[in-house]
Amino acid sequence: MEREMPDNSVVVNLNQFERSRRAQVSAETLSILHGCRDLLIEGATRVLTRQTEAMESTLLAMADRSPLLDTRNSYYGAQGILNKRANELLSGCKDAYCQTFNDFAHNREKPAATELSELSLVDDQDFEITLAVDKATSRLRYNCAEELVALDARIGHLLGRADLSENDSPLGPRALCEALLDGITRIQPEQDIRIVLLNQFDLVLTTELAQIYQSINRYLIDRGILPDLKVGTKNRAQSAAASPTSTAPAGAGLAAQGQTGGDMFRLFEQMAGGNAPAAGAGGYAGGTSAGLAGFSLLDSLSQLQSGAMMLPGGGRFELPILEAATIQNVLRSLQQSPVMQAASPLDAVLVDAVATLFDVVFDEATIPDRLKAQIARLQIPVLKAAMLDRNFFSQSNHPVRRMLDAIATLAVHLPDNEAGNTRLEAISQIVSRVLDNFEQDITVFDSAATELEAMGALLEDTLEETVDASLEQDIAQLKQSERAELAPVIVHDFINRALKEQPVAEAVREFVRRDWAQLLTLDYINEGEAGAHFNSHVETMRELVWSVQPKADMDARLMLVRILPGLLKRLREGVAEIDLPEKLSDRFFATLVILHANAVRPNAQPVPLPDITPEEIEELAATPAADAALSAAPMTAAEPTAPEVEDEFTLRARALNKGDWVEFHYDDGTFRWARLGWASSIKNTYLFSDQDGMNSFSISLNRLADKLRRGEAVLVERKSITESAFGKLMNLFRQKLGHA
Repeated sequence: MEREMPDNSVVVNLNQFERSRRAQVSAETLSILHGCRDLLIEGATRVLTRQTEAMESTLLAMADRSPLLDTRNSYYGAQGILNKRANELLSGCKDAYCQTFNDFAHNREKPAATELSELSLVDDQDFEITLAVDKATSRLRYNCAEELVALDARIGHLLGRADLSENDSPLGPRALCEALLDGITRIQPEQDIRIVLLNQFDLVLTTELAQIYQSINRYLIDRGILPDLKVGTKNRAQSAAASPTSTAPAGAGLAAQGQTGGDMFRLFEQMAGGNAPAAGAGGYAGGTSAGLAGFSLLDSLSQLQSGAMMLPGGGRFELPILEAATIQNVLRSLQQSPVMQAASPLDAVLVDAVATLFDVVFDEATIPDRLKAQIARLQIPVLKAAMLDRNFFSQSNHPVRRMLDAIATLAVHLPDNEAGNTRLEAISQIVSRVLDNFEQDITVFDSAATELEAMGALLEDTLEETVDASLEQDIAQLKQSERAELAPVIVHDFINRALKEQPVAEAVREFVRRDWAQLLTLDYINEGEAGAHFNSHVETMRELVWSVQPKADMDARLMLVRILPGLLKRLREGVAEIDLPEKLSDRFFATLVILHANAVRPNAQPVPLPDITPEEIEELAATPAADAALSAAPMTAAEPTAPEVEDEFTLRARALNKGDWVEFHYDDGTFRWARLGWASSIKNTYLFSDQDGMNSFSISLNRLADKLRRGEAVLVERKSITESAFGKLMNLFRQKLGHA
């Protein structure tokens, strides 16, 4: 056990020394650590917030499939917390993580391991919690292995702690999982519910955390923390739009962290003949030629950006004017102009590369023409920026590329109406600002990209609120329709469990199965299994069954006396709700009086029950309320049947989440974009809305998969348009060089 040293001791306590030595963290280091902390916890809570409804659906589906009552209750309890207290829950998780992180940063580390003399047995609950955290940590670490190798190295370097273990890293999955568990515990749910919630959080983060760690690595690289660290690459589909970046200088060598950017620039050099001049950091490598003495390509572009340029012999050259609806690659015209006489071989290749980039963007079917026209206006500024800063080709988060990607992403928010026109005008004003202000300062693009990204985020949030409000009634009707189909099965199951192996008179058994079942069916259709009325009436049914059983001891008889007034009151209220015929109701309650009397005199001769023929019952119970409820339940419009095929298209449809976009194509050649607003976990029904969230339609999983299979529906991927274009550009240049 660690002991405090006396003040006059000359012996150095190595544990205390090591902690005090590590505590010397500079303000700059602390600022970087806080930036990493915010990227991780903000990114994680953003993902969990976005997936809250999906987690609720998953938990309800798991509860429906679970045969054990305790397990079902745990799933329902976790779902209820997500439904009613999600904000409080995630806020608690965020606070817990920040506190843990700050403790680490300020050297308030976890207490040392307990001494052997203080060891005690771990109870089953603590063991289950520890096991859940271990499993969650292992799963996240496995799926983020590549990113964490680099991140652990950078954090160790930043802190000067080469011995920092993976579980001690404040940014590692272990710290995150423990903080999530701490945040869950703060709202004091039961242990089983804590484990269920932690598992759900882990499953959601498994597919998203790698990108968050990539962003933290980029953040550290940008601040000079091991920018040249070499790690292997992993074939992860979602990493295409978030490749690592570099702060290395631009030039012929282009020491870029992004492999694609470095390979691309080497291809440029080969295309130029291998003798291209080098450029300085972020500088321009363009040369001049005798054909246009005294001019440089960069100077020429600056003049063309504002209008026309005068040629040495008195001539005049200008590019075609791009109107608001014009889509034309003016860089192709530039390549055939006298201006290119001022270009070096490498500059000529760069012009061709950027021109090809715009060719690919203009061919992208998911971008509407009126948005392509705005992108077309940026051709000269983008070319200038690429020549001023060669990192344009290597950094996926380069300001210019961010701006182009942000414009392309706004395509889903430009319906062909007044609202879409207003948004397009706002985009046009931002583009005009770049055209007017850009000389050589790339930050003009940075501010424009930030403004466009904020516009996209605001539109997405606004649309989500609109969709949630407009679809609320449709979702309620679909859920009610689904419950109407499930009601007979669910109610039958509850009644069977209540009556199972219970000595109940046939009159009560018949009342529960024929009459009380109608009330339970109504409750289930209206509220679902978690509804207060449904659960109250189930409990009343169980009390009824218990009340008519023989009471062998005084305690049971006293209990019956206490509960009987309330039980009879609830039974009469339930009978009134289903409009049970008065004669049938009176006969049942008269029978019930006799049954209760018989229940408390086990040794006496029981009083015989009044007789009633089946014909009388059938005549009295002519119109069951359950049938009326089923007929009144809202029905969705019938749609064409589709084959039940389990293939890649079914998997794509099944993988859709709320907020995803699908492009539906029609026979007349038109198409429209629709946003997924809700998906049923029971019948696999998908509810979509249009770009404004005002109109909606539903479609089954099999029908949607069939449309994907036929090409009548296309998933709109939220990918980087520039990343995709650079991939195609690289393949094209390889083919030109014979590297196919």
